[in-house]
Amino acid sequence: MTSQSSNGTGKPRVLFVVDSHFPVIGGAESQALKLAVALRERGGHVDFLTPQLDQSDPLVDTHCGFAIKRFSYPHVRYLGTLFMMINFARCLIASRRDYDFVHIHITRYLSATAGLIRPFIKLPMMTKISGFFEFEGGVLDMNGGFQPVNWLLRKAVRNIDYVHTISQQTRSKLIEAGFAESQIRFIPNGVATGDIPAESPKRERVVIGYCGRLRHVKGVDVLIDAIALLKKNNPQPDIELRIAGDGETMDELRHQVAKLGLIDTVVFLGAISDTATFYNGLDVYVQPSFAEGLPNSVIEAMNAGMPVIASDIGGNQDLVIDGNTGYLFKAGDAELLSNKLNTLLSEPTQRLLMGKAGRMRIEEHFDIAQVVEQLVDVYRG
Repeated sequence: MTSQSSNGTGKPRVLFVVDSHFPVIGGAESQALKLAVALRERGGHVDFLTPQLDQSDPLVDTHCGFAIKRFSYPHVRYLGTLFMMINFARCLIASRRDYDFVHIHITRYLSATAGLIRPFIKLPMMTKISGFFEFEGGVLDMNGGFQPVNWLLRKAVRNIDYVHTISQQTRSKLIEAGFAESQIRFIPNGVATGDIPAESPKRERVVIGYCGRLRHVKGVDVLIDAIALLKKNNPQPDIELRIAGDGETMDELRHQVAKLGLIDTVVFLGAISDTATFYNGLDVYVQPSFAEGLPNSVIEAMNAGMPVIASDIGGNQDLVIDGNTGYLFKAGDAELLSNKLNTLLSEPTQRLLMGKAGRMRIEEHFDIAQVVEQLVDVYRG
């Protein structure tokens, strides 16, 4: 690996590979875009490469000023993934002299492909463990450790120079999965901290929020159950739950809300683009997931000065200091979550203090400028 970029400027030229539909923005995709913007601001160059998952998408595109190249492949049953991997390998080989580094976001089939060809091309690479996908049937799914696809994926990824982990839990799981400590780079997700957020105005209703994909692993049904318990046990507080995001469990969640009589309490916003306005409109943020890498939603909520109640798992533990920046609760325990919510709802001063402590924690440990500096050190060797 060289210490200076191939264009002679010392500023890295990096290919970001996104193993999903981009620029449709989820947590991992959003973080990749934030990192690309921050790298560009410090003089680096970033292009995006992604599979053409939707055949109506153009092969050459731009987003936020970044060039996006999509590689096509036959969308046929069973063999489609194999063709996707082959065409991705061709793209990497063809562009091996155009970049100084390849950073793959989400460790799945494209990471395995990169690992397979890494011994044959002189292009350093790093693959990122984003959280959800790798836990569900991927390299960190210990329940699937002996399944052939899982095992082959893990073995191929070990050929990549670095594995980018964003939480202490994923780092531990990588070691359990047989990755060498020298291969692992612990660099958290980051956010542009900007100005100190203004204090939330007094509202008639206390507003609780969740933002993210709607999937079973996200535990939004647990949050809705907790809201129902809260209203049943303490009908006094006037509360509103705002759910931002879309996904496969939307219909189930709407049915759950109707069944529990919460139609006047729970608001489904769908997918949103202006997340800053969303977080600034809350009093409390809740992340009830069963599995996480390092959730961008929690980082952004804390950056906005929100106290956070989160399940005691994964990257939530890296972000939320129990009793200081918010509260942790056992994943899936709606009653305990309800109790934590009740505590914060009855103590507005505590909400304010926890929100300020959370904002300070983000500034000190998760500012995007610090994250990018660590990444550039890896890109340069």
